[in-house]
Amino acid sequence: MRFDFDINGLVTLMNDGLKKKVGIYSNEKASTYTDQAVREAFFELLGEEKLTWQNFRNYHNEIFTIMENVLKVNLPGAWEDSEFYKQFVEVKRGDLGEENDFYIEDNSILVVSSFSGNHWDTDRQKIIGGRSFSVPVSWIYIRLYNDLERFLTGNDNLADMLLKMQKALQAEIDARIYTAFNGIGTYLPAKFKETGSYDRGTMNTLIERVQTASQKNVVVAGTRTALSHVTEGMNTAWISNSQKEEMATKGMVLENIGLPAKAIVIPQTFIRGTYDFRVNNNLIHVLPEDSRIIKLFYEGDVRARDLGEKDTHDQTIDSQVQVKCGVGIVCDSITGLYEVA
Repeated sequence: MRFDFDINGLVTLMNDGLKKKVGIYSNEKASTYTDQAVREAFFELLGEEKLTWQNFRNYHNEIFTIMENVLKVNLPGAWEDSEFYKQFVEVKRGDLGEENDFYIEDNSILVVSSFSGNHWDTDRQKIIGGRSFSVPVSWIYIRLYNDLERFLTGNDNLADMLLKMQKALQAEIDARIYTAFNGIGTYLPAKFKETGSYDRGTMNTLIERVQTASQKNVVVAGTRTALSHVTEGMNTAWISNSQKEEMATKGMVLENIGLPAKAIVIPQTFIRGTYDFRVNNNLIHVLPEDSRIIKLFYEGDVRARDLGEKDTHDQTIDSQVQVKCGVGIVCDSITGLYEVA
């Protein structure tokens, strides 16, 4: 390995590859194709143009440092582009110096009263004030073997391997967030919960209750199956052609659904190892707009290591990546829940 080997440059190159950018690795073997440039950079790190048991053993710490730094940067990328996250998830990142400290406003309502005047004998109201809290964090992980060797021998693409690892870790974070929606409404007052066949009038009343309680516009949220009840029986004569196309392709009109609210789709996911849905397809939530009730703390601590023959009892290259994060849910205003039976 060259003593002036640029690990940060290789990390930047791999990040560009995951973002579908074309990069050039700045050395004498530069290639205009990112995957080939990454492969050649790894060969430079190893000191020869092939992976061997010996050079992997000698340089595996550098290899896993690169993997950790790549995933640390790219994992939050999906959150920035998700309409669901923008609407419902407040994200704080320890890797950017943010603390695991979330704040919610006072959810009490002050009532203005009138009286005859000329005295101070009036009812008083307590201002509760805002509250701060943190979410518990835990580790999630993915463990795989052989892929690094296949990349270095030219059989696999390392950018694709890391992209699969990133998607797997993101899927687990998403699953925890989407599952949290199943628990919303457990402690709601009876007036804010409806059960039965979907009825637009009943939904309008529920929306009005949440609007009145929160003093905000609201959105309705549910899986594609749940929100399909909202659009059933709609008179499409008064909506635009683009909205008709949206209904045909997405199953719902997100902006104009015949209700005083916008619809947000909660992506569906399977319970790990099964084909059972994780998110309840019968629940439609009514939530104050821009109420990011889910709190996600991404600590930014990504750890990767290899497991050798003493751990696996064979001669495969076994890699494990762990990420530390926490998910919590808190409603600083009352919400509504419609369970379609």
